[in-house]
Amino acid sequence: MIAYSYDTSATGAGYVVINPVGATRASIVDLSTASWKSRYGSVSFNQMGPGMPTAGMNTAGLFISLMWNDAVQFPKAADSDIVNELELIQRVLDQAAMVEDAVRLVQNASVQAWSRIHYFIGDSTGRTAALLPTANGLVVRVDENMPIRALTNSSYDDLLEALSNYAGFGGTEPLPTRVETPNPNSLERFIFAASASRNNAPVDTRDGFAALEAVENPETRWQIVGEPGTGVIAFRLPGGDQQWRINTAEIDYSCMPTPLAQSLGNLPASDMEVRFQPLDRDQLTETLAEVLEGFSDTIGLPLELARPIANAQFNALVCSD
Repeated sequence: MIAYSYDTSATGAGYVVINPVGATRASIVDLSTASWKSRYGSVSFNQMGPGMPTAGMNTAGLFISLMWNDAVQFPKAADSDIVNELELIQRVLDQAAMVEDAVRLVQNASVQAWSRIHYFIGDSTGRTAALLPTANGLVVRVDENMPIRALTNSSYDDLLEALSNYAGFGGTEPLPTRVETPNPNSLERFIFAASASRNNAPVDTRDGFAALEAVENPETRWQIVGEPGTGVIAFRLPGGDQQWRINTAEIDYSCMPTPLAQSLGNLPASDMEVRFQPLDRDQLTETLAEVLEGFSDTIGLPLELARPIANAQFNALVCSD
């Protein structure tokens, strides 16, 4: 069970996207020669359009998500086989089955980044990894080097060191409570997540959402609970109790000329079913413009790029014969 909260002050706009198996995908980075074929189908949550996920899970049970981290610095792209930091998530979903596969792909990637993000990965065996891009290479925390299977918006080493000052984790300081911290910072969210994950017994979707409630804050936009072992994804939006569920094993991952997606701003109100439809290019352009405007002070891309990005994303996926 993996519980993920996407928090941003910018916007909650975005899509749930079906990513096909057996398709060839190319990077939209200028002058990039990067392309790859998808071995696995996946369902992803995308704020920046198809092929550039925020989080997702594939048919092998591999889950990957991003979190902002101001300490991140991607090394300078070393060759022309370049992807951006979100396309890298898609490449992992398309080609990795286990944590070690994902780590290898991220380690070998040449990235041209718009934003400062690090990655959390989990697979169907229960293994997890925290991946921190730095100027000197990728810092990987996995297995015994990841004693707390959680990550927030700070580097894992810094979080672990700070956590060691608290009772139950090697220190004497009293643990903060949710009542005392209505808007928890990165460390406090890590403490809450660490407390929730100390018990390794199996949990259900309800427990996953309960853990997300402990770290919820005014910037929470999506709450996602993935079950890598069963292939079920449940998600909800803040401010309501309704959940939507996706059984990834029941999806047809055949390649389609137009990506299949569900807008997160137009979810069915009366049932749990997600109704995937061909993505409309004009609607995607409007969504991208909203997202670019919301992230103008961090990503800094002009709104005029919304249409070219949408066009490039539609052209980036080619169905194999």
